[in-house]
Amino acid sequence: MIDGMVIVDAVVHPWDMSPANQNPAAQAQIDAVYASHKLSFDDAHAHYRLQPDEFFLDQSFDTIGRAEFVESPVDFAVLHALPDLGFGLNHITRPDKCAAFRDAWPDRVKFYGTVGTPVLASAIEEIRRQIDEYGIDGVKLYPAFFYDGIGQGWRMDGEDWATPFFEYCQSAGIRRIAVHKALWLEPAPKEAFDIDDLASPLDRFPDIQFEMVHGGTAFLDQSIELMQRHPNLHMTMETSFSYILSRPRVFAKVLGRMIAGVGSERLLFASGNNLAHPAPLIEAFRDYQFPEEYQEEFAIPPLTAQDRANILGLNGMKLYGFDATAQLLRIAQDGFARERAAGIPQPWSNLRG
Repeated sequence: MIDGMVIVDAVVHPWDMSPANQNPAAQAQIDAVYASHKLSFDDAHAHYRLQPDEFFLDQSFDTIGRAEFVESPVDFAVLHALPDLGFGLNHITRPDKCAAFRDAWPDRVKFYGTVGTPVLASAIEEIRRQIDEYGIDGVKLYPAFFYDGIGQGWRMDGEDWATPFFEYCQSAGIRRIAVHKALWLEPAPKEAFDIDDLASPLDRFPDIQFEMVHGGTAFLDQSIELMQRHPNLHMTMETSFSYILSRPRVFAKVLGRMIAGVGSERLLFASGNNLAHPAPLIEAFRDYQFPEEYQEEFAIPPLTAQDRANILGLNGMKLYGFDATAQLLRIAQDGFARERAAGIPQPWSNLRG
C-alpha cells in the first residue's frame, strides 16, 4: 500500500532462464528477453537491472516475493505460469512452483495456470489437471505454440482449438483468461499477436473476463475500440507500464488515450516481475500527472487520484476477487509486512545480500 492506495501487481512470473533450461537453438530469443529486462529501466534506475549472472537463473519464488512485498509496496500479486515459449526446454515458470507459493501466501497471491500444446485434447487434459490439482485462479495463454524450432500461431476466434478450449474452461468454472498480445515473440508469426481475433470470443464468452497482456505496446486505437464494445476485456499493462521510466512520452500517450477512450476502471498495473521490478514503477506513478504538453498533444484529460487508485489496485482487487477488508488486515501482520516494517532493503536483496 502507498498513500492509502492498495497495490495489485497483475503479472508476476519468476523465470527459469538457467542454462539448464535454455534451448541452445534459441539464443536470439534469449538475448531479446534479457534486453527487454534491461530496457524496462532508465539510467536513473540502472541498479534495478539484473546482471547476466543474476538474470540467467532459475529464479527463486522467495526472491520474487521479497521484490514484490518487501522491497516494493505491493499488497497482492497474480502469478502466471508460462510454457517453454520456444527458448526454454521446459516451463519458463512452472505451474507447480506457482501453486506452492500461492498456497504458502494465500492472502497475497492468485495463480494462473497455462498450457503450451496445439493438441486440443492434451491442452484440455492439462488444464483439467491444473484445476483439480492446484485450484488455479485463471489461465494464461500465448497465441503461438513453440516446438521443433518453429512457432505455430493460433487465433482466439479459431474453431479448431481456441473455441473448444474456452468452452471447456467456461464449463470448468474458469472465469479469467489472460492472453499475451501485441508484443511479438519470435519465431512465431507476427500476425499471431494481432488483436483482430478478440471480438468473437469476447462476444461468445461474456462470463469470462479476458485480459490483454502487454496491452498498449501496439494496436492502441483498436484496443480502445474493443474495450468500448466489450466490457469483459481488461488491459494488463505489463511492459507498457515500464514506459513511465523508459519512454515517458509513449506512456502518457498510451495511458491518456486509454483513459480518454474507456476510463480507468479496466486498466491494470503489472510489472511482469522479473521482467521489471515493481518498486520504481509504483514510485514514479504515485503522484504522476500527464505533463501539460502531452495533455495538449494527445488531447487527454488530467489524471485524477481516483484513476491512480483504480489502476494501481482497485481494479485488480475487483477482477481477481481479493477481499479488501479481511485480506488486507491479515497481510498487515504477515512475514512480508514485518520484514518491510523493519526496513526496506535494496532491490533484489535475496540475490545481492
